[in-house]
Amino acid sequence: MAVCEALGRRGVGVLCVDREQELAEKAAKAVATAGGIGEACVADVSIEGDVLSYAAACQELWGNANFFFNNAGIEGVDAPLASFPVEEWDRVMAVNLRGVFLGLKAMYPLLRHGETPRIVNTASVAGMIATPMLSAYGASKHAVIGLTKTAAVEYAAQGIAVNALCPGPVESEMMRRIERGLGDMQAAKSQYEAMIPASRYAKLEEVAAMAVFLLLDSPMYLTGQAIALDGGLSIS
Repeated sequence: MAVCEALGRRGVGVLCVDREQELAEKAAKAVATAGGIGEACVADVSIEGDVLSYAAACQELWGNANFFFNNAGIEGVDAPLASFPVEEWDRVMAVNLRGVFLGLKAMYPLLRHGETPRIVNTASVAGMIATPMLSAYGASKHAVIGLTKTAAVEYAAQGIAVNALCPGPVESEMMRRIERGLGDMQAAKSQYEAMIPASRYAKLEEVAAMAVFLLLDSPMYLTGQAIALDGGLSIS
């Protein structure tokens, strides 16, 4: 939602995609309230037909796309690798990796134009370091970074910049779920914060500011990069 609001403040048009109609419409309203043009679309990013449908909806609305925020993701359950449920592994990979792959394929034709098209895939600092108890999430985010690099090389000839945004822990509902899954929420948060040189989680507004920079303002020569926004966690 923070990214929707930040994009809205820039006055751009945004097609907001979610599995739930209510959430898609809420995001579109946030864009419009902030000053942009918000449209809603319901889709499951793990289903190819749904992804093709949101790409078609974007084309019908605006013809081309100037940016694509490939952002859907879930964390999965907290469990040791040796007992991690296979069905949960498949669920996380379907959203976090298959969804990014399908989006990169479906949106490519809309981004092939002579202006400044940019793609941002949401990865994570979990794609740069080990992720105990979150093996599927960590593996999926490592893969997203790899896929980002491949897309950057393949799409460079079309003038499309592709980067991965890699937040560390963020003050968000996802982190609350992860903390809850580890048992003692406050102890889990304190443990995470102790690992971060900045000694705190990122704010949603900080993540949104970086996302908007990469989507609208970054140099087109910046491509294929995994950009950590993590308070120094990945270098500590």
